Amino acid sequence: MGIAGTWKLTLETPFGVQTPSLRIDADGTGALISAIGEAPLGDLKVTDDTAEFTANVPTPMGNFSIGFSVKASGDALAGTFTSPLGATDFSGLREA
Repeated sequence: MGIAGTWKLTLETPFGVQTPSLRIDADGTGALISAIGEAPLGDLKVTDDTAEFTANVPTPMGNFSIGFSVKASGDALAGTFTSPLGATDFSGLREA
């Protein structure tokens, strides 16, 4: 099934639990989408069921460049995001 699609993420952050959507398109583009806005994925590298990318994420304290490493397993997603505050694991479920 691969990693392309739309995923609902659950991330524990210093600003509380965040639930953005992650869209990875088959053409190698995508975005991280939240109530604050949409951040295009940068440096997106997709290999089968894994992906690595960055996103310039808007937060109440300004924009942060966040690195992501993710792996899909069926309709579940697991990964790590790395911010200036360190690395944190997160999960997600396929929406489409």
